[in-house]
Amino acid sequence: MGIKLYGLQLGTFPMPMAALFNPSLGREPQRFEGDVVDGMYQCPALSYVIEHPDAGLILFETGIAPNWAEEWLPDWLQMLNLDAVTPEVCLEAVLQQRGLGPEDFSHVIQGHLHADHAGGLRLFEDAGATIVVHENEWRHVVTNVADADDFFIRADWNFVSRAPQMLMYGDQEIAKDLWCISLPGHTPGTMGILARLDQTGWVLLTSDAMFFHDTLGPPPANSPIDMDTEAWDNSIDKIARLAADRDAFLLPGHDTTGAQFVDGVRGAKRIEYALGSVYE
Repeated sequence: MGIKLYGLQLGTFPMPMAALFNPSLGREPQRFEGDVVDGMYQCPALSYVIEHPDAGLILFETGIAPNWAEEWLPDWLQMLNLDAVTPEVCLEAVLQQRGLGPEDFSHVIQGHLHADHAGGLRLFEDAGATIVVHENEWRHVVTNVADADDFFIRADWNFVSRAPQMLMYGDQEIAKDLWCISLPGHTPGTMGILARLDQTGWVLLTSDAMFFHDTLGPPPANSPIDMDTEAWDNSIDKIARLAADRDAFLLPGHDTTGAQFVDGVRGAKRIEYALGSVYE
């Protein structure tokens, strides 16, 4: 039995496309029907469950906290609208729909610790799961974030220093055919997951190192909210190399369309999120 993977949609929030796709590139983003409404990108919050034959259930990213209205700063909420992110679409409720709870997971891997990716992490404070974060991400937040700053909220991850934790250093295989891949730039310690599935082949979960299926370009589409453009450039090149070499299926940080490579050439492929949809 090999690795299985399925996605969770944890709400959608409208935001300007220009915040995620550099408008000065000279090319338009490729969006599909329903992705843009009244000029605003309908941005999905996403999470993935990985079933590993040896390591058990692993969760990649945890979405937005249901009490966002009490914690997110006003200037953040001027950029995007979270009104549709109700408790019913946040992580705890969506896991319950699948018969799962925090205690069912052996590991929770955070691609990065922004509040739209780590808001559900606090569900695991007493669950016993090992929390996996890149060392550069952890060093940055504990040093630079008081309560809320730069889209980080300390309440999301402050417990991690007391919980079982695993800090990643570069690229590391954490279980057979399952790697954490260092992809800094969007944040200091952004990372993705590279996994080999028996039928689907290679899959790369990019977190926000790659927002969209067409972020790769050419030319690659960086974002005004990336913290280190040079590091991001290197990471997007790394993603392109890994994907082309392995004919990988890329699952971006905020897109329900993925990038499927075939013979080294990128194409678009819808990601299945319906209950019962599993990649094997």
